[in-house]
This record gives sequence, structure tokens and C-alpha cells, in this order.
Amino acid sequence: MRPAPIRLRLRLARRGRRVATVLALACALAAPAAGADPAAAGSAPRKPAAKSGAKASGSSRSAAGTPAPTAKHQQELQSEQRELKARLAQLKKSLASTESAHSEAADALAASETAISTANRHLQQLSAARRQVEKRIGELQSSEREAAAAQVTHASRLGLVLRDEYALGHRPDLQAIADPAAAARESFDAAYLDSVVRERVRRIGELHDRRAELATLETESVQRRAELDRIDADERTSRAQLLKQEAARRATLARLAREIASQRQSVATLERDDARLGNVIEQIGKVLSEQARRRSAARARTPADGRAGGADERAGAGDHFEPPSSTRFARLRGKLVLPVQGSIGSRYGAARLGEDGRPQDGAPAWKGLFIRADAGTPVHDVAAGRVVFADWLRGFGNLLILDHGEGFLSVYANNETLLHSVGEEVAADDVVAAVGNTGGNAQSGLYFEMRFQGRPFDPLTWAVAR
Repeated sequence: MRPAPIRLRLRLARRGRRVATVLALACALAAPAAGADPAAAGSAPRKPAAKSGAKASGSSRSAAGTPAPTAKHQQELQSEQRELKARLAQLKKSLASTESAHSEAADALAASETAISTANRHLQQLSAARRQVEKRIGELQSSEREAAAAQVTHASRLGLVLRDEYALGHRPDLQAIADPAAAARESFDAAYLDSVVRERVRRIGELHDRRAELATLETESVQRRAELDRIDADERTSRAQLLKQEAARRATLARLAREIASQRQSVATLERDDARLGNVIEQIGKVLSEQARRRSAARARTPADGRAGGADERAGAGDHFEPPSSTRFARLRGKLVLPVQGSIGSRYGAARLGEDGRPQDGAPAWKGLFIRADAGTPVHDVAAGRVVFADWLRGFGNLLILDHGEGFLSVYANNETLLHSVGEEVAADDVVAAVGNTGGNAQSGLYFEMRFQGRPFDPLTWAVAR
């Protein structure tokens, strides 16, 4: 009868070693992870900074469904973008030199209105960056809470296993000798606890990794909060610059109000404005046509995307020109949505009215729509495309032009803010600008045109109200 107590003592010794192993791992778990700040790791998640009230800007993403360009294609796009920017810079210098003989009062607004657009765009970008940082901080806090909760749960379960292991290891030897069935149950319990302990040992290792993960999350949280602080400082600086430029613009408008009003009603000024926009679109069309020919040299006939300018402009809006229905873009006819919601003040083909409300003799007809809307209202594009002009232009203020391919362009003028640069791709219905009254316009709203091969056509036959 002596061997039984010996076997029991051997089993108890093995259990003692397992318990010691588990206790050692538990102690390692209780110790702070390498590189972790014990105070920081145990602290409650900090409350994220208050969100900015700035409006969300439109994303500068590519059109939906567009495949990722190859490296060679990306280089070609960048080359085309540089070419377009260079040609637009030359055009800007040419316009400045040819118009120096009759400098207009509205030009005094150019610097302040351009600066206001730049500051607003920067604030929009900072607002988007703030939202991304705050979202990441929220994700980090959620991960920290999950890791901490898992750590508490596993530690609690481990404690129960250790208690059972300890109780089993300290059963009286005589009980097992007197009751063979108890010895069998003990053997079964020991085997079960062995498997449970092995699982808990694995979990302890995971918890140790979680402690390291918590330390990493805390470090990233600190970095992200520092990034928020930098964004806050940058926003304060940008807002101060914006207020300064808005004050300069108000002072210019007050000083030159009478002169700007008289020029706005001048037939000669209206004609020069029309010719200026036509010249810009003509030059853009030529560049796009050259780029299209290079991209599709094998095409049988030469695309006429660049045809625009004098003859087409002289045809005017009164011809009610309609683009052909054979293009892919023509399939969108009737499905497009106007860029902003508002009342239409001037329609395509309508005569321009003077201060007395009567048509002005000799003034060019409207080649697009003027949609009244409050300053700051988001301006959406009518279709996916590429920005081919984003600058201040006399008579049109902050002007954005999108190329939709196949010779189709859309024009957005008098904006307070331009949210994209030349060469950027935009998806359909992206926010591309904000409504304003730049360029000497007396009323806030959006001037909107649609053109095919440089010729304007009625947007209301293609787009519905928003």
C-alpha cells in the first residue's frame, strides 16, 4: 500500500511545478510591458478634441470605377498636367499684356479674392485632416478599451484556474488512499486542468502581447493629439489671414463700388469678358486636342476637341447650338444635376439687362446660367472629369473649368473658393467650389456654362434642378 502515496506525491509535485509556471507567467503579465508608461497604460482614454465646425470639402478622388493607372500612364498624365499648366501660365501673361491698356477696377479685387479662395481651401483641407485624425483617435481609444477589457477577463479566468489547481494539489493523501474512486476523479480532474492550464498559458502570452500593443496605441494617441494641436494652430493662422483678406476686399469694394458698378453695365466690358473666356477655352481646347491626338495616334480622323474661339463665339448663344447625340457623354443628357440649388437669375440665350431692367443694346447674350445662392454654398460638378483651369479671371472671379472628354467642358464662375487644382480628377457630384460673388459681381451666386468643342449650349436641356 506504500506505492500509492508515492504516486500521489509525484503528481502533486508535477502540479506544483505547473502552478509555479502559471504564477511566474502571471507575475510577468502584471509587470509593465517594455517601453510602456505604467501610468499612461492604466489611464482612462482621453476625450478627443472638439470637432471643427467647418464644412466638409469635396474629395479629390478619381471617378468611380477608374482602374489604378500604371506607372507609365501616371507619367503621361503628369506630363500632360505640366504641359497644361505651362500653357495656362503663358495665356495668363498674354492676357495681362494685352489688357494693360484698359486696366479695370475689378482687377483690384484679384489679389484679395485669390487669397480668400486659397485660405478657404486650406481651411477645408485642415478640417478634413482634423476629421481623419479624430477618427483615428477614436479607433485607438476603442482598441485600448478592448485590449484592457480582454486583459481583465483573461486575468480573472486565470485566477479561477489557479485556485482550482491549488485546491486539487492540496487534497489530503489519505482521502485518495481510502477512496479509489476519488483517486480516479482526481486523475480526470488533473488531466482536465492540465489542458485548461495550457490554454491559459497561451492566453497569458497573448495578454503580454496586448500590453505591448497598449503601449504602442498610447504612443500613437499622443502623436495624434500633438498633430491635432498643430492643426489647431494652423487653423488659427489661416483664419486670421482669411479675415485680413476679407477686410481688404471689403475696403476695395467700398472704394471702387461706383466704378465697378459702371463697368459691370458697360457693353464693352461685357464683350471683353466674353472674348476673354472664349480665348481661355480655345487655348484649353487646343492643348486637350493635342494631348488626345498623341494618346490616340492610330485614330482615323483627327479629333476636333480644340475647335473654339472667334467664329464659334460670334455665333453666340442665340443659335441654340446642340451637341451631337453620338457621344458617350450625350448619354448623360437629362440625367445631370445642376451644380447648386437656387433660383435662376439669368438663362442661356437671354438678353442682358441694364440697371433699368431693360435689355442692353449690343450686349452679348447669356451663354450660360446665373444661379442665385448664398455665399459659401457647395458647388458640385455635373459629371466626372479633370480640372483644366482653376484661377482668377477678370469678369468671372475665381473660375473652375472641367474637361469631361470628347470635347465637353463645364464652367463654374464667381466662386468664393476653388477646392481643386489643375490636373486633379473629380468624381461625379463632387464638391469642387463654394459660391461667392467674385469678379465684381454684385450678387452671390454661380455662373455656369456647358460647352462642346468651345461652343456654349443650354445647360437646362441637359441638367435638372438640384
